[in-house]
Amino acid sequence: MFWIIAIIVVFFVVKFILEHKYKKLEKEVLEILGFSNWDVVSYFDERVVVKSRSALEKYDDIKFFKENKEKLMVAENILKRKNDVATTLKSFLEDNEYKSDLQYRRLKEQMDTVLKNAGAYRICVNYISTAGKNLGTKQIIINQYEIDRLKEDPSLLMGKGEYNKYLKEQQKEALSQKQHEYYESINNLIDYANENRNSLVMKGSREQLDGLIAQLFDRTVNSIKKIKTVDSEEWDVIGRFMSHLKEEVEQLVAINQRILDYYESPDFLKIKETCEVLMSTQREFNEYITEKVQSISQLFGTRVVRNETINEDEYNYIRPYKKTITPFTAEVSSTVFASAENNPLEYVVKNFYPNKKAYPEQIQKLYRLVEELETLRDAKQIIENYKAEYQQYLGDVPDFIMENDEAGFYSRLGFANIDESVLTVEYKFSYTSSGGLAQRSFTVPMTEETIVELIKVLESKLTASAFAKEQRLLMTKKLREFIKKRDNYTCCSCGNSIYSEPNLLLEIDHIIPVSKGGCTVEENLQTLCWKCNRSKSNKMIC
Repeated sequence: MFWIIAIIVVFFVVKFILEHKYKKLEKEVLEILGFSNWDVVSYFDERVVVKSRSALEKYDDIKFFKENKEKLMVAENILKRKNDVATTLKSFLEDNEYKSDLQYRRLKEQMDTVLKNAGAYRICVNYISTAGKNLGTKQIIINQYEIDRLKEDPSLLMGKGEYNKYLKEQQKEALSQKQHEYYESINNLIDYANENRNSLVMKGSREQLDGLIAQLFDRTVNSIKKIKTVDSEEWDVIGRFMSHLKEEVEQLVAINQRILDYYESPDFLKIKETCEVLMSTQREFNEYITEKVQSISQLFGTRVVRNETINEDEYNYIRPYKKTITPFTAEVSSTVFASAENNPLEYVVKNFYPNKKAYPEQIQKLYRLVEELETLRDAKQIIENYKAEYQQYLGDVPDFIMENDEAGFYSRLGFANIDESVLTVEYKFSYTSSGGLAQRSFTVPMTEETIVELIKVLESKLTASAFAKEQRLLMTKKLREFIKKRDNYTCCSCGNSIYSEPNLLLEIDHIIPVSKGGCTVEENLQTLCWKCNRSKSNKMIC
């Protein structure tokens, strides 16, 4: 009997010791794993009760998440947690220092159970009768692949009405995305045009670029707004047009860059060095003419930069194109446009000369404009004569330079550039329909004859006293030539003449300036060479 009791005591003592050792080992391992206990994850994550066997058989993950849409994110988080636990356990089981411990097998059984629990997101579905009896059980196992499938295709969890609404929203979003892809392509081209516009040196290049960008606005932006479906053939039509337009813009920039590259080349620098010496005697003359050109360009206002974009871009999707325009443009209604076509000068006065008190000053400027334009026309012929004299020093200038940028070539050598566009100021009337589809415009060039007529219109609107005060003989081409001939084409100040200097620029000077009451009459006019006229006073128009 004693031995039996002793054996039992020893058994329980050993069992206690082993249990104590296991608990110590278990605690140590749980701490290493970062688990509070072995219930770190559950086998079942959700439980659902149905009321019929048919419902039990049909129940699946789609039905569960349809009824519990908020659980989709919960399930994903639980799966992530289970995956982290499984990764930790597998790493520990592969390599640890406890494998030789007698209690390790028992410990591994616990970890295997946790790994089994961490294998998936599980839903337990029970069929419970009205009497409360469990008549059937079903297990739904969900992995990350199923979660991703439901997230990528939300329509799987939608009812018919909700699905139709979802389809419409998807189509709307796809259309919006398509629009913005095209808008981005348009913006890239506009940015490219803005970045390169100021480097265009070839005559007419900027106007050509303006025209191409105008086509871009007219034929793409408005058309994009009208397309209602993603699969419309119109997208390809617009895409091909944009691609063609992009090529034209890039070719235009490339031609201009080729010209700029030539101006940096040793060949051009050699020509410029040669001409620097020859130009020394003419530099002051060219500077004087350049000043006159600038003064005329500022007579009625300088050219301005306007941001050109579409009228109906309510969301500001399209970036503006910086287009330089003349300030003399009037945007008018269709009625005013038609009237202005029939009586242009009257409407020039109404739209561009609204302040009647300023008429005397403006009339004086117009008188001066006629005189300055005539001087520049004379100067232009003199410059052409100088160019002819320089031909023997120019060497082999590439044809593409002279064909595309002759004015720029001579300008870089130091010659004054008198552009015909500077010699002709013009007023523009423009009409655009409310939808932007109909656009019409016409210009009124300020030739010498037109300026004379404009002066008469302005003078007719002055009061009698103001008219009498401002009335003076206009400096006509005939009068200018008469004064030069009277003075024998000789400067009345220095005595220089066209006989001693064939390319001498002669100007007609008011002995008593107009600003001080002097009139344009023979007795108040004299012939001066450009140097004497320049030194007498600054005739530049402010």
